[in-house]
Amino acid sequence: MIDFKSELEKIATENNLLDETIEIKPVNVNLESKTIDDYPLMQGKEFLLRAFFKGDVGDAFTNNLVEFNGKLSEVIASGSNQMMIAALNSVMKHLKMVEKSEHCIKGEPEVCAKELSEFLMEEYGKEIKIGVIGYHPAIIRQMVTTFGKDNVIATDMDLDTIGRLRQGIVIMHGSMNEHLIENSDIVLSTGSTAANGSLEEILSYTKKYDKRIIFYGTTVACAAKMLNLERFCALGK
Repeated sequence: MIDFKSELEKIATENNLLDETIEIKPVNVNLESKTIDDYPLMQGKEFLLRAFFKGDVGDAFTNNLVEFNGKLSEVIASGSNQMMIAALNSVMKHLKMVEKSEHCIKGEPEVCAKELSEFLMEEYGKEIKIGVIGYHPAIIRQMVTTFGKDNVIATDMDLDTIGRLRQGIVIMHGSMNEHLIENSDIVLSTGSTAANGSLEEILSYTKKYDKRIIFYGTTVACAAKMLNLERFCALGK
């Protein structure tokens, strides 16, 4: 699995960037929706760390609020996975190694979810079972609308969400990820798994059951590039 510290150090060293300055801080994402009011970002259950490097931006979801302004070498020395992922996304964006490393805004998550459902319809038709790892209300709602509530299952780690009816389905505990993957035709996963330590386990389950997995969002940009993972991010910047 990815050692984000080693990867950041390697890229920074190869491109003579170790002494370059980077700023990392939490940011507010301007999400607007007339129909969705429970985005984790809007409720303060998740935070978005944003790295600013030479005019380029890289994001990483986190549960910990940190601020940093200093050298890339100091980010590497920090040992903070979330900081290193944000830094990697911004540095790799600067080096044109990744695209769409900045979170979308306003009503764009709903537009992205619609485009994702249309993409899946073209690939599979309507009779497929979809598993969603991570509570993303726009994606779950759109999948339920397009494919029906009996064809969508989802997991999350938020105790306020687990076991509750959300967007037409009951959200299962993240410990049910293997069950979700085994019983889905295709898996959609939040890219936050790259930051919270669950990516390796999820990939092992998709390999075990030979299931296609598509990661969505910006956090996973660097990991998707390094591991050649399929990623969907229609409106990231």
